[in-house]
Amino acid sequence: MIKSRWLAIPGALVLCVSTAWVTNAQAPAQGPSYAVYCRGQLETLRSEGGKVVKTPFKWAKEVAVKENPGAGECAWAERAPEGIDSKPGDRGVIVGNLGPFDSIPIGTIGKICVMKASTPNELVARQVVRHLGHETSPFHRPPFSAEGCP
Repeated sequence: MIKSRWLAIPGALVLCVSTAWVTNAQAPAQGPSYAVYCRGQLETLRSEGGKVVKTPFKWAKEVAVKENPGAGECAWAERAPEGIDSKPGDRGVIVGNLGPFDSIPIGTIGKICVMKASTPNELVARQVVRHLGHETSPFHRPPFSAEGCP
């Protein structure tokens, strides 16, 4: 006779794996990623018990390869992608965990791979790229590029 606790472990495993499979099957398709460079100071805000993470910013007047983003600003690396509104001076929000660039301090530059969100003026963080050139004060311009975003 088989003890019921011997069946509990495989049963729980099947339940967890099938739940994860269904969750992944229902996830929306991922769009392309684009590189934005953000310069602190930016404050990351958390709501709903830390489940919703948003970092508001202001759009820079030029792309990063032409001019450094100012304090509290984000700029596209090389050009604004089609279908994403990003007018200079407008407010935007990066939704998602920025890891080491959560609440970017003054003078620090972070490269963030983002994709278009379903909500206007919002971008979804997909990846934070760290490489040499992310400097703090005194400010040194990193080698800006759109490369490195999946």
